[in-house]
Amino acid sequence: MKPDRVIRKLNLDEPRFQNSFKRLKPDIKKEARRALGEMVLLDLDHPPAKLHLHTLANKQVPSFLDPSKKVNVYTLHITSNDSYKASFTFEDGCAYMRNCGPHDDVDKTP
Repeated sequence: MKPDRVIRKLNLDEPRFQNSFKRLKPDIKKEARRALGEMVLLDLDHPPAKLHLHTLANKQVPSFLDPSKKVNVYTLHITSNDSYKASFTFEDGCAYMRNCGPHDDVDKTP
């Protein structure tokens, strides 16, 4: 049986994520909050198409739970025009948010 890949919790505590979120313009923040809200109980294997959720190919980042390990990093679009994204790792049922901002910036430094 395939392991459950449903987001049960969101962790927004990472300082880098907090700082990048604070820098967003108010209208972008509003859309970002909506997208983040849609992540709760999201099945990573069947996400809504509008989020464009996927792993970044050939990129792994340090685990939030054990920084000595590398894990896949996911991104999703947080604006309807696809110009802004957010990144996270998925570990033990929790999405650990890492970064948010312009599409290309998040792809380069998730």
